[in-house]
Amino acid sequence: MKKSRLTKILVEGDPQFLKQMVCEIETVAKIQMERKPATGLVMVKTRDSVSSQPFYMGEILVTECMVSINSKYGMGVIKGEQPERAYQIAVVDAAFNANLPIITQLNKKLLEEEQNIRHRHLREAALANQTRVHFDTMEDYNDKS
Repeated sequence: MKKSRLTKILVEGDPQFLKQMVCEIETVAKIQMERKPATGLVMVKTRDSVSSQPFYMGEILVTECMVSINSKYGMGVIKGEQPERAYQIAVVDAAFNANLPIITQLNKKLLEEEQNIRHRHLREAALANQTRVHFDTMEDYNDKS
């Protein structure tokens, strides 16, 4: 699984799911704290919609943490002040980098969580779609008056 896909699942997924994964990893591996969770600022880069030129929109507060498992490092970075979650993401990242045997079991759970995230996004989109204004309907209403 690619890192970007893994990170998206860990960040957008259910916090209880992430906590459960970390508990499973902690039972089979010794986790060494390399850098305790700490807050910092990161510049947010985006593109201007008119000129398509990149620019820095501003700063965002993040919490970052680094751990190691079997001399393989894992890094967790998450938006906001969430030290526990940054640690948990770092542990999962280190487990994947260390290629622990438990990873095959975790991959199946990650795919299920990815499906849950996809379903949640579809439900949210459906709810937002219900509030949409239909201007063609309004025009028909005004024509009949």
